[in-house]
Amino acid sequence: MTLQLARGLAVALVTIPLLLYPASELADGAKLDSPDSCVLIADPASTSELDLVFGRRDDVSQAEALLEQVKGVGYVDAELALDGCGRWRVFYDGITSYVQGESSRAEARGAGLEAELEVEPAP
Repeated sequence: MTLQLARGLAVALVTIPLLLYPASELADGAKLDSPDSCVLIADPASTSELDLVFGRRDDVSQAEALLEQVKGVGYVDAELALDGCGRWRVFYDGITSYVQGESSRAEARGAGLEAELEVEPAP
């Protein structure tokens, strides 16, 4: 087998499932997650785990730049992860209560960051 043929097979093995899965889900009547379905703003009565979310980006390099900005104002334990809608989410998960989260949100906004207190996504 030539190297070119082997590369073509490897690409096909990765690409075909990526195309077939969404097509099969849509054929069954399922809807793919919309960007808004991945944002669950917390409310004061929430007993769920909470995250302070600084933003979402479609491009990983833009998300990494936001992460560096967030860390630069003091959220050194902030993280970067894909959300369930395929966007990069910059967040801090050290929130222990709604009151603490709202205080952290106000501090972040005072530092020029767009932060929201959200329910932590399910694993």
